[in-house]
Formats: sequence, C-alpha cells, structure tokens
Amino acid sequence: MKLRELIKYSKALLKRKRISTFIICMLPFFPEIFFRAVEATVYSLLIYVGEIKPIELFSGNNPIQVTVSVFVMILRWLTTAPLIYVSAYRLCEICYENNSRNFTPLSEVFVNGRNFGRSLALSLWTKLIGILALIPTAICGFTAYYLIMNTDNLFIVVQAVVFTILSLYFWLNVRLTLFVVPFLMAHFPQKSVLRSICYSFRFMRGRHSGMIKLLLAYSFPIITLVTAPYFLPELMTAFSLSISIYVREDDYSERIKINRKLRKSDDTAKISYRKKRRFTAFADKTEA
Repeated sequence: MKLRELIKYSKALLKRKRISTFIICMLPFFPEIFFRAVEATVYSLLIYVGEIKPIELFSGNNPIQVTVSVFVMILRWLTTAPLIYVSAYRLCEICYENNSRNFTPLSEVFVNGRNFGRSLALSLWTKLIGILALIPTAICGFTAYYLIMNTDNLFIVVQAVVFTILSLYFWLNVRLTLFVVPFLMAHFPQKSVLRSICYSFRFMRGRHSGMIKLLLAYSFPIITLVTAPYFLPELMTAFSLSISIYVREDDYSERIKINRKLRKSDDTAKISYRKKRRFTAFADKTEA
C-alpha cells in the first residue's frame, strides 16, 4: 500500500474515534508526566526544609535525592511499560476489520498477569538492546571528536565521521525495530518476548524506509505541538495499520511457500510410485 493510501485509510478508521484514540496514544505519557511532577514536588520540599541543596540535584551525591530518584524511576517504569502494551493492543484492534464494537476492555488487558510480565520484560530487553546498539555510535563519535581536535589528517577524520553517521543510522534502525515489538506482541500473544524481539528484526527487514517516510510525513505537525492532538492519532493508527498489512503479507507469503512445498511433495510421491517404483515386492512385505 502506498503512503497516501495508507494515510487515507487510517483517517477512515479514525472516524468518530479520534479523541479516544488520542487518549490511547497518550496513555504511556500520563504516568511519565505524573511521576516527573511528583519527583519535582518532592525535590522542592526537600530544598524548602533544607535537607538538600539545589546544586546537589545535579551532582547526585545526596543519598536522599538518589533514593527518591530511584524509587520514582521504578514506579514510573512499572506503570509505563504495561501501558505501552495496552496502547499498542488497542491500536491493533482499531485496525482490525469489522471490530469497531468488539474492543477488549483496557482494564482487562492491563491487569492480565501475563501481559504485565511480558511488558516489563520487553521494557528491560528494549533498554538493554538500545544501550548495546548505542555503544558503536558513542565509540565512533568520541573517536571522530578526538581526531577532529587532535589531527590534521582529513582522510581519517572523514572516515571517522562517516562511521559515526552509519552507526547512528544503525542505532535508529534498531530503535525503530524495537518500537514495533509491542504491536507484534499484540498480534502474536502466544510468542514469548525474546521470540517477538528476534522476529521483529526479520519482520522489519527492507521495511524501515516505509516506516521512516510515514514518520517524516507527520513529523512537522507533531513537533509543532499545537496540531499534535489532531495528527498524533493519525500517525499511530497509520503505523499500526502498516504493521497489520506487513503481518498479513508475511502470512500470505508463508502460506504460498507451504502450499508449494506440499504440491512438490505430492507430485514427487505420485511420480516415484507410478513411474519409477523402486521398491520390490519383498520390501513391501517387509515394511508391512
């Protein structure tokens, strides 16, 4: 499906559901905003009563500040990770055909123990893989900066900068691939988190460009923030719809491969039995 057709169809899916879809898209941000506000409030109270100094908020040397920061971070992670899966699950349901009245209650998806554990595991693996993918970018970037500041060899500097750009592009592709995983987990709830992550890299092979074009098409309206409430549901619905289309394409191609194998095996059996029968009567009696 072309980008224009994808956007047009996603708009049709949002008919009379734009506000609710916007709330669904914002679900992972609500606990982030709430706990950030709580953290700022606690810091303000600690500064007011004189427990910590303002400069200590940036140094991380105060044990009270570190304890509050770690505690709030854990609470934020425990609530944000399941809501990411809930949001992806509902967006996938919106893209299902003839399912406008059969949405699963969000509370049922959120309190499900298996979904909760899978979403937390996904968050951990996503952070770990993202950090590992960022290491080459950090190394190449530091090397390029060091060479720019300490050498006059233009050829080596250009090579270092090119490797930095390539490693950054690799990291962005990895992040985009990991962003798809919650949607794949919603499509394939029987798969484990690791299997979903491994499948996402195979699933996104050759499809990054289409996703990037979609993100670029909505980048300016969303960055402006004023029009973000209107265009964010369109972007996320189109993103979920494209994943649903890719899943169906893979399913269709997989069925074709299976049918071809079955046809080949059927034809082989017929030829070997009727035209080139190699087994003797004694062998048939032995097998029987």
